[in-house]
Amino acid sequence: MRYTLPPMHTLRAFEAAARLRNFTLAGEELHLTASAVSHQIRALEAFYGTALFRRQRHEVALTSAGERLLDAAQPLLERLSALGDALRARDAQRLSLTAPPSLVSRWLMPRLGAFLAAHPQVDFRLHATTALLDLDAEQADLAIRYGDGRWPGLHAEKLFDESIFPVAAPAYARMLKLVGDDFHAATLLRDDFHSWERWPGAAGATPSGPVYSDSALLLQAAEAGHGVALGRSVLVADAIRSGALVRLGTRAIAVPGAYYLVSARDVADTPAVAAFRAWLATAT
Repeated sequence: MRYTLPPMHTLRAFEAAARLRNFTLAGEELHLTASAVSHQIRALEAFYGTALFRRQRHEVALTSAGERLLDAAQPLLERLSALGDALRARDAQRLSLTAPPSLVSRWLMPRLGAFLAAHPQVDFRLHATTALLDLDAEQADLAIRYGDGRWPGLHAEKLFDESIFPVAAPAYARMLKLVGDDFHAATLLRDDFHSWERWPGAAGATPSGPVYSDSALLLQAAEAGHGVALGRSVLVADAIRSGALVRLGTRAIAVPGAYYLVSARDVADTPAVAAFRAWLATAT
């Protein structure tokens, strides 16, 4: 459908002048000069091909055409203004986050309920993926990423470092009498993230354990008693506390990567984003 509509700024000037019956007062409300308001009214009158005001010495009065236009324009502008307020309020409470699936399932989800309960007004959207979504294109408000903290054009703040160490289900460790770093009798579970090759004490252990594409799946397999896994400290912390996994030995290897909270550099935080940042600082 084709609409024949005047420029919005001329309607705003017309509505203010019609309501206040004065071009100067309308200009003060709109932060315009009285001359600018008069110019916009004339442009609107030219658009409709009819006079909208009768100019008098100290005020202006609407013509019959002006009265009809005001009856149509005023509720329309009020509805558009109210809709704009509602849309801005909704966007201010919308929060989209992208994070690696392993971190989501092993660390974020057990804690996220506390944030959502404290902020029920937030329209929260979570995208678990290893893909690096374009934050500048607003594919997400925030991202939790693993790496060295350097993503061109983005702001990154470190959440936590990571180390790796062997873990297994308690029953599995007891069955094989696993002590310290001696895994010669164990099946080594593997993922695509960290290799057993440089781990001291892995020599002689079964090299043909299953390979999992996701670290969360690797740890599920370890919890089920399928073998020993190289646990990533952030991902295994809850399982060790609950007793689902036990740490084998005391040795740990620091890894160069860390988890970062990443955002577009030049975008101001909405209330929802600011609330999540504050909560995340306490959750880590």
